[in-house]
Amino acid sequence: MLPVAHWWSLRRKFTQSIPGVVTDGYLATVLDMEANSARANVLPFLKALGIIDEEGRPKERAKLWRDDVHYQDVCRAILSEVYPKELVDAAPNPRTDRDAARRWFANHTGAGSADCNRMAALYIVLTEAEPSGEPDFQNAQHGAKTRKPPRSQRPLKEAKPPSAATAEERAPGLPASGIP
Repeated sequence: MLPVAHWWSLRRKFTQSIPGVVTDGYLATVLDMEANSARANVLPFLKALGIIDEEGRPKERAKLWRDDVHYQDVCRAILSEVYPKELVDAAPNPRTDRDAARRWFANHTGAGSADCNRMAALYIVLTEAEPSGEPDFQNAQHGAKTRKPPRSQRPLKEAKPPSAATAEERAPGLPASGIP
């Protein structure tokens, strides 16, 4: 259930520099979250995916994961080691049939819909194995469906000038001053 945004953020960070040990404090800083949340919601999945070992030390896979040349091989290895063949057979192309992947996760994990969506999202990232698959919020093609960027990356909206509507049209029943 590693959120896809964390997948890409960590991959970018590892591309810059691989830490000696991945701790909850490191993840909290890099992912802008609480250490307790990083410990519960990120560390276990990095271990399960074979990115780090039980002590938090990056494994060989972490070095290969950050390299675009080896990225597809790493994703294929994770798929074959972590995900059961039954899922791959049931949802071989989750990009075109995302519901099949979600249903599989729901039926086999008992997780709720939000968790199943997260599981399916990471599964899709792995099956596509595109090193540049991170959503490009600034250069999305016209008509392509993209997720909204995090609030911290969205431009501030400019205040709209007041409309030419009269005070009565804006707030019927209130005096022109707008104060009851």
